Amino acid sequence: MLWLLRFVGGALGRLAFYAGIRSRVTLDNLARAFPEWTSAKRRCTAAKSYASLGTVFFEFLFLRCASKAAIERGLEIVNLAEFLPLLSGVNGTILPSGAILLSGHIGNWEWLALGCGLRVKKPLDVIIKNQRSRKAEQFLMRMRTRFGNRMLDAGNVRAIFRALRNGELLAILGDQAASAEDVRVPFFGIPVPTLEGTARLALASRAPILFLQPYERTRWGYRCRFHNVPFDDLVETNPQTVRELTARHTAMLEEAIRERPEFWLWQHKRWKHAEDQRSQADTP
Repeated sequence: MLWLLRFVGGALGRLAFYAGIRSRVTLDNLARAFPEWTSAKRRCTAAKSYASLGTVFFEFLFLRCASKAAIERGLEIVNLAEFLPLLSGVNGTILPSGAILLSGHIGNWEWLALGCGLRVKKPLDVIIKNQRSRKAEQFLMRMRTRFGNRMLDAGNVRAIFRALRNGELLAILGDQAASAEDVRVPFFGIPVPTLEGTARLALASRAPILFLQPYERTRWGYRCRFHNVPFDDLVETNPQTVRELTARHTAMLEEAIRERPEFWLWQHKRWKHAEDQRSQADTP
């Protein structure tokens, strides 16, 4: 079943690219990130990205209906044993400050959340934003909460901090477009507004940040690895430390994208406020 869903999704994804659906945004983003590439290479990567995105969307149907065992087996975390004591608590005890599991729209981000909770044997608190479509919201909510994961609204700051204080695991996607007022850090060499929430949460709670990187699509699902985002040297919470920690986890995201560029969601306007800084810099 999974192979058929992937085949259909990949084919429809490529068709969407050649039909011109957000293809200009995608190619513009790739030109920003990889100016040294030829236009032919960027178009090839864009087509692969659309195929991957189509695959992901059709995998959602699998995640909605597949068994717990199939979804757990489908997420292989190659260095899980190294981080499991931190994530599950030593000898089953509650983590003193929780942990932040950070990723981006790489591979199938929904499979990461579902599968990671099953692998760690501990439900995740997933930070989400509501969907515009009510039907899409209902489908995603049923899929996301099948095996105990809980959803927290991104605007509910109290609930998010409470979860960390209770030793829970927060799952966050750190690559969504931010407002022009957010901190600007380099992303593919371009200063771009980036959401500060992850850095502020970690600095205030001292909860560790683990970046989960999917780097291979397998027969059963995805193969990924954890990376620790170090910030022991950042003691206080101030604009400088927030910017520095945001830059560190953004650099980790960039490295993951460079490793598998076709896995990332190039179709969204991640650099839409990047021009603001340039125009301000040119203003006397």
